[in-house]
Amino acid sequence: MGPRVRHSADEAKRMILEAAEKRLRDGGPAAVRVQLVARDVGLTDAAVHHHFGSREGLVRALLRHAAGGLRGQIETAAHSWGEGSRDLSSLTDLISDCYERRGYARLAMWLTLSGARGNRSGMLSGLVDVLQGDREIEAREPGTAPPTRTETQFIVALFHMVQVAEPLFGEAMRRSAGLPSDDASRDQFRAWVLNVFENLLQTKGLHDHTSLLKSGALRDRQQRSVSKRRIVGTAQTRASGRSA
Repeated sequence: MGPRVRHSADEAKRMILEAAEKRLRDGGPAAVRVQLVARDVGLTDAAVHHHFGSREGLVRALLRHAAGGLRGQIETAAHSWGEGSRDLSSLTDLISDCYERRGYARLAMWLTLSGARGNRSGMLSGLVDVLQGDREIEAREPGTAPPTRTETQFIVALFHMVQVAEPLFGEAMRRSAGLPSDDASRDQFRAWVLNVFENLLQTKGLHDHTSLLKSGALRDRQQRSVSKRRIVGTAQTRASGRSA
């Protein structure tokens, strides 16, 4: 065996993460193991542990690495849009590549099921900024109410949720509705989903969306109030019975 090549800390981390991602892509989360990754890059297990602490530390770092790269790609794509020319299809391709082809949906699910809690707060805040600005421009037309940032955040969160769930449960959910398990059905469904989100982002009809949010919140409050009165009433009735 020749002399061991020394790498800087940053270079070693990069090599380890690249090897770990290849393992993830080819074999799923179970294939991302310290011993295998170390062998792939010609390092010792101790070297991998030195940089990432443990297997879980390596997996977490791998997910953070992918999330950071995806965030940068999405923000670059979104900032390239002209006024009124947003392209959700291109975002779907970027997200799908990360979560489906590269295997990060499975990794995120594996971490979640293992009890680990990630910290990807604000990952798509840049996309929210772009979409919110675009929607506010559209709302300058007379009689159109400006959209709230909260609603735009809801839309982006739902969009992200659908993209993550698609490679994990998409086929099964379509089959549960009686749709065929083929590429044509999948492509039609994805096109339909994109159309749904395009409609949600339209400022026209925003009053209906806002009213729906408000009415839903009001309905929840009313239901909680009714439940509280029932509980209090039941308690009072029982107390009266005991007093008698």
